[in-house]
Amino acid sequence: MALDISAYDAALKEVYEKTIIQLLNSRTVTRNKFKKEAGSWEGRVVRYPLNVGRNQGTMFTSENGTLPDAGNQTYVEHQIPIRYAHGRIQLSIQVIKHSRSNKGAFKRAMDQEMQGVVRDLSNKLNRVMFGWGSGVLALVNEATPSGNTTLILDAPGGVAGATNGARWLQTGMKIHFVNPGTGLLRSGAARNITAISSDGTNVTVDAAPDASTADNDYIVQAAKLSTATLGDTSYNKESMGLLGLVDDGDFVTTLHNVNRTTYPIFNSVNVASVGPLSADILQRGLDVADQIGEGAVQFFICHHSVRRAYLTLMEVDRRYSGGDLRAPDAGTKAAKMKDITFGDMPWNVDKDAPYGTLFGIDPMHFTRWSEVEGEWADDDGTILLRLVDVDAYEARYRVFENFSLDRPAGCVRWDGITSNVVVAHIN
Repeated sequence: MALDISAYDAALKEVYEKTIIQLLNSRTVTRNKFKKEAGSWEGRVVRYPLNVGRNQGTMFTSENGTLPDAGNQTYVEHQIPIRYAHGRIQLSIQVIKHSRSNKGAFKRAMDQEMQGVVRDLSNKLNRVMFGWGSGVLALVNEATPSGNTTLILDAPGGVAGATNGARWLQTGMKIHFVNPGTGLLRSGAARNITAISSDGTNVTVDAAPDASTADNDYIVQAAKLSTATLGDTSYNKESMGLLGLVDDGDFVTTLHNVNRTTYPIFNSVNVASVGPLSADILQRGLDVADQIGEGAVQFFICHHSVRRAYLTLMEVDRRYSGGDLRAPDAGTKAAKMKDITFGDMPWNVDKDAPYGTLFGIDPMHFTRWSEVEGEWADDDGTILLRLVDVDAYEARYRVFENFSLDRPAGCVRWDGITSNVVVAHIN
């Protein structure tokens, strides 16, 4: 009888190639574009004055006419609070020992977890760049959510729209619900997400929400399943992002101590309800930013779907040709994720940008205030901390920072852009 695979199976080896392959998209396009303030930031709040009003004691007069009353410049104090972001890992001594060499594992578990949490926190910081500091991940989209464990959602990131409401939620994430009218946490403990629908319309949680949970409640991240207090959630604890900085009061009425109703000069140019894009709409926003805020927009930031809407705008004027006319190319530089332009200003796309929104950015007046750029907690001389009662260790990574924009009127935001969004859940 001839020797076959089944008979020789015990003598065959399994070949392990390469190493651990990362499948997660962790590009942080937008956060890397804003300069860090030189020097250290210590203390609780950064403070400095802004000149927000002119001296109105100026006028033309007649000969021997009455002079105007003396006026003065108007100032308001800019106050930028610090925000704290943390990542945490725990490993048993067994997994540390078993994976300490190439013989036992593809990579050391400690290295993998430490590198992974840094990458994951960086990814979250980039998502936060497009928020307004609220920590809102989505809104409840049903009248009686307490009835079952499947939650219908909309408004990803708190931005109006029914598409992909579960965009920023992840399996294993702990969430809680905040009453938008009062800013108070709903009753009961947090819930754990166990599944996310492929169309992004709903998530499954481990237990039905409390009966107090209602339609349009904010969904925020919770620290633990036992969380029952607002202080143990992410609500109003995130760094200030572009929706709050480049805004005219839609998301943030008082930005870093400056009331935008009292001081309208602190509003950005906001072109609302755009619909289909046009060159005139884009130029209109740029023109107003130049008039009000001396805006010198250097680049645009948007989601991929908004860039496609812009490419569609130019479709009728595009000519398809190539070196060999038998093989025309209908694409653009965007096919290779390279920048396209409007008036020589590049369009940057970011996976975390809100749908239907385009930002025109003058980076000159943006600042990233950083107290802790990114470090492992080792204040007592060691990164690894022993856990009580178990043979295991943990480590903590942290970033302390916030963002400011001194001249919001020099930037532009276009909202409500008609675009074709392909639902893609990013892990």
